[in-house]
Amino acid sequence: MPALARLGLILALALPAPALAQGVAPCTAPEGTLSERDASRLAGLEWSRLRGLAAALTEADGEARQTVAGLYANGLAPAGDLPEGDYHCRTIKLGDISPLVVYQFFDCTLEATEGGYAIVKGTGSQRFAGNLTASGDGYFYRGALHYADEGPFAYDGASERDQVGCLYKVSPDGDSYVLELPSPLLESFHDVIVLLPESDSGNR
Repeated sequence: MPALARLGLILALALPAPALAQGVAPCTAPEGTLSERDASRLAGLEWSRLRGLAAALTEADGEARQTVAGLYANGLAPAGDLPEGDYHCRTIKLGDISPLVVYQFFDCTLEATEGGYAIVKGTGSQRFAGNLTASGDGYFYRGALHYADEGPFAYDGASERDQVGCLYKVSPDGDSYVLELPSPLLESFHDVIVLLPESDSGNR
């Protein structure tokens, strides 16, 4: 069974009658930009997502499960051009230490660069900074985690703080995005960063 069909089957357990997830062309890393370890993590994004969602379905909090299911129920969409500026962003951790953890919204920013966008999560105890490059139907992300009492770290290909992933739009008609971080090296099976442009904050 194709990976996206399996995803639809998982979501069928979480929602009364969801649409099957629709495919988006996966993002890939430019040659030479990732270590072998992280190239493998990126290539396994769909499996990481499925593993995380399967764990999330065992979470007792129905509202938290519904939050996650709503991100995938209608399939992800091509990202297109990203609005620059301030975003509300929340981290959702799927599996491992806990079946599902949905954090509150914090502040992120996106700024256009010569090669794409710089993305920074600037508030909250866990933060990150990295770069987005157009790839497939989304954006390839490479960055690193840091904590509130530290300055940003650069991706180095060997640290447990390193992050890789892909960013897509949640649906063609909306204005929210998900940055998926497959197989994090700390705390969870799969991380999802939900991004809402500040001008769209009323839809939180």
